[in-house]
Amino acid sequence: MSSSSTYLRLARGIYLKVLESPCAYNILSDDLYELSPQALEFLSRCDGTKTAAELNPEEGFLADCLEEGVLELMEKPRRRGITVGENEVPSLRYLMVEVTDRCNLRCRHCYLGDAGASDLDWETARRVLDDFDDIGGLRLMITGGEPLLYPHFGLLNRSLKDRSYRPVLITNGTLMQDINLKDLNFQEVQFSVDGLEEGHDHLRGKGAFRQVMWALRAALNEGIDVSVATVIHSRNLDQLEGLGEMLSEMDVSSWTLEFPVPSGRMDENRELMPRPEDAVPYFELEWGWGVHEGAEGYACGAHLACLEPGGRLVKCGYYRDIGGGHAGHGLRRAWRELPKMRLEGACAECDILGECGGGCRYRAEVLAGAGGPDPVMCARLGKAWR
Repeated sequence: MSSSSTYLRLARGIYLKVLESPCAYNILSDDLYELSPQALEFLSRCDGTKTAAELNPEEGFLADCLEEGVLELMEKPRRRGITVGENEVPSLRYLMVEVTDRCNLRCRHCYLGDAGASDLDWETARRVLDDFDDIGGLRLMITGGEPLLYPHFGLLNRSLKDRSYRPVLITNGTLMQDINLKDLNFQEVQFSVDGLEEGHDHLRGKGAFRQVMWALRAALNEGIDVSVATVIHSRNLDQLEGLGEMLSEMDVSSWTLEFPVPSGRMDENRELMPRPEDAVPYFELEWGWGVHEGAEGYACGAHLACLEPGGRLVKCGYYRDIGGGHAGHGLRRAWRELPKMRLEGACAECDILGECGGGCRYRAEVLAGAGGPDPVMCARLGKAWR
């Protein structure tokens, strides 16, 4: 098939956005490609109705786009509508949506504390789904509480079809037997697995490990992209290598390790918190997950926000006191109103700031005091923090 006489179309799963700079985003693989303004303009015309000869791309650029799966060649014209998501600076790339604060578990380490009975109003949720398209977001992470307890989950799932961002379901995995996995419109399901059976069940309750592993295998069998998040705690340190080996053999796409923060119930169970120095070696085990950063001079969360069940946009799940507007009045407006944190204090002049970015500022404040460094990131990079 001669490329000059075939039609060029933006490939399935590829969407154009303007973050701090133009880019193309693949919601299927979570790859982000930086573009020049000229490349953005060219790709925005690749709607499947024009031949390569008409579009006349630079040969090397076309070859790269075809190799990376950004463009596809077609023998006959078949139109695809193309819009460009226009973001803010700093850009809102990752949105955690707490659709409910209901939960069926009472985990010892939950930073949210006791479960509630609040749910995100459906009209607000529906608007957020549309607004995140408009603002050019990358990942929309549906969480809770336990999101499968959200009364409007069916509506939510149907409304996620054909979005320009990557929907991710974050679940404890114990209620998946009630879900038809074939109908899920999430590109990824992230399960919380906090050790092997003894370590996981110590936090989440007897039988929770077997339930989440059943759900994880069921999702993999349906061809769903599965990721796992694990909280490092004092009862799973000797299980992490075995857990990682098991997840790798199962072809889990990414495994991330998190250090606990003394908030919510974890504040009542501080004996579960290991020393940062003891946890650090295990971070070398994780794989596959990354963030697409773009704003310099800002502290953590420059591209992240969290939507509470009441519809209020906040910096993250920890910084509830740093809030913007109500998303029901528009996500873009709420993001503009949300104060952004700049790097200050001990980290601002650090010689390895470029490597760690200041770490988690909430964890730094809780463990090292206002303006202090993040002990976990310091330990990971071999930097004294006291």
